[in-house]
Amino acid sequence: MFDSFVNTAIQNVHLIGNQFSDLNGSVFRVLTFCQNLVIEYNKLSKIIFWNMQRLKRLGLEGNRLAKVPNFCGFHEIIFPKLKILSLSENNIGNIDNTSFICLPKLEVLKMRGISIVELQNNVFSSLKKLKEVNLEKINTLKRIEDFAFNNTSLKKIYMPNCKFRFDLKERFNHYTIFKFCPNVNYVNLGLNHLPNNASILHSMFKPLDNLRSLLLHSTGLIDLPRNLFTNLRKLSKLNLHDNSLHNFDCSRNIFGNITSLKSLDLSSNLISTMNKTSLPSRLLNNLEKINFGSNPFSCTCDQKWFLEWIKQTKVKLVGYPQRYKCRYPNELEGQYLKNYHPTDDICNPWNPLYTMAIVLSFFGVSILAIIICIWICQNNMKNTVYLLRVVYNHKQGHVAFDERLNYEYHAFVVYCDADREWVHKVFLRKMERDEGIKLCIHQREFDVGETITGNIDKYLEKSWKVVVIMSNDFAKSEWCQWEVDVVQERRRRQGKDAFLLIMLKTIDSKHMTSPLRTLLESTPHVRYQTGVGEDLFWRVAVKSLQKPLGLPPVPVL
Repeated sequence: MFDSFVNTAIQNVHLIGNQFSDLNGSVFRVLTFCQNLVIEYNKLSKIIFWNMQRLKRLGLEGNRLAKVPNFCGFHEIIFPKLKILSLSENNIGNIDNTSFICLPKLEVLKMRGISIVELQNNVFSSLKKLKEVNLEKINTLKRIEDFAFNNTSLKKIYMPNCKFRFDLKERFNHYTIFKFCPNVNYVNLGLNHLPNNASILHSMFKPLDNLRSLLLHSTGLIDLPRNLFTNLRKLSKLNLHDNSLHNFDCSRNIFGNITSLKSLDLSSNLISTMNKTSLPSRLLNNLEKINFGSNPFSCTCDQKWFLEWIKQTKVKLVGYPQRYKCRYPNELEGQYLKNYHPTDDICNPWNPLYTMAIVLSFFGVSILAIIICIWICQNNMKNTVYLLRVVYNHKQGHVAFDERLNYEYHAFVVYCDADREWVHKVFLRKMERDEGIKLCIHQREFDVGETITGNIDKYLEKSWKVVVIMSNDFAKSEWCQWEVDVVQERRRRQGKDAFLLIMLKTIDSKHMTSPLRTLLESTPHVRYQTGVGEDLFWRVAVKSLQKPLGLPPVPVL
């Protein structure tokens, strides 16, 4: 194919976007001056290389290679001067420490989008001239071994958009990951998952004391630990775009005494306020550009310092004013931050004399309120003293109250006919058969020929307590409402402990009557439900029916 170009000075050969599937490198044997060979976006699955002494760049991106080609000849090095190699966007599933041993001059290795699962130990250690490695968009990567980046010549590590879980300790060793590449000055870990753990982050970046550029955009960071960047004294560019970082406080000394930082990107975080203590003054004074765009700024007086700093600083504010808008308060949402002008009158600090005046006024009003309360509530105070005397006399045996043994029935049950099946088959069976609690049921106990009102009065007197089983049908029944009015007298005389209110079914608001609402507001009730809460319901119901009545209300005493 290229025989007619023998002895020519052709240096660049580009065979991009063709249909080559197999390629024998001997076709390039006559191109002895070729320095750049680009065979990208073909369908290569197999390739055999030929000796090319002057080749400096080899592009194999976008093919179908399942493994790294063999770069080793039988008797000599095939590409002794190769500096740039691109294997990106292939189906390569494995690389190890023998994959690149015959590339002594290689400086740039691009493997974006390949399909490796593990980055093995010493995979780059044979490349003594390697300066840059690109591992972008390797979404299949699950583990990085301890000595994977073992290469002292390495300067740049590109590893964005791999979605690698640096927050899982089993995926990598945070103590050793960058320990054996101390000369790295550029690291891009954007669009991965970084841990929000101070010790892990510290140990990861501590060995990189020559680092100049650190890109940690979209890594899920919520907070930056104390002294995180203190050791990075040469750091000049820091990108923290699109994380969840909140307001900063220089007292935490995140940046230490760094004065080398020239570019700082904090855009699209959750920073609402920047004040004098947010970032160290030495850091701000040495910056050349900073980006706070697309943060939810609060347009309040706390922002006054930041607005004044913007006016007088020489630092380039990236995206200002278009990407600097108010988020809070609601009435200023969407307004440009530069159009917010807090004045001294609005933000005037609180005068301590005002505080003293308010405290003295509050003290005087409190004394006056206490005096008025004593005057108005003197009768209640007398009742309280009287009640305490009654309790004391009761303990001494001088005051007797009605107890359960004085009644024929444990409780009188008020319910509507629509709930009869539950009352008879569930409630009675549980209380009388299982708990031995004798209940008064009108369909079973009332005397034949006696009026309903007469029966109710008669059997209420024979019952120690009252059980009211409420439902929507109960609220709609006029007889049930009348019974509620009747038993309210028992509530007044004996107190709330004389009642057990059971909400069998929820009552609609349109059927809620005033007496029912009064009863529910003055007396606790339990709600019946099947399943998980049923045992708890029965325990509460039994305990309520067995609980002594205690002291009646003061007016009855």
